[in-house]
Amino acid sequence: MVEVTGESKYMDLLNEYPLLKTDLVKNNHKFKFLVTPMGKISLWEANLEEVSEKAEMSVDETVSLFQKLINSY
Repeated sequence: MVEVTGESKYMDLLNEYPLLKTDLVKNNHKFKFLVTPMGKISLWEANLEEVSEKAEMSVDETVSLFQKLINSY
């Protein structure tokens, strides 16, 4: 099992779990920007702390959502 933290790199998680891309948007529309070409470029090196800022969520909420989805795979 992968431990997800605020320091986890978004693209590393996405590469490891490709379903995250669509499942995040299904769970929270604020993640829609992540699947746009501009979102991919701007968040290439981003960690989940930075992603949570873009999604207007707390880091804990973002980490929890990522962990929940990853655990479901």
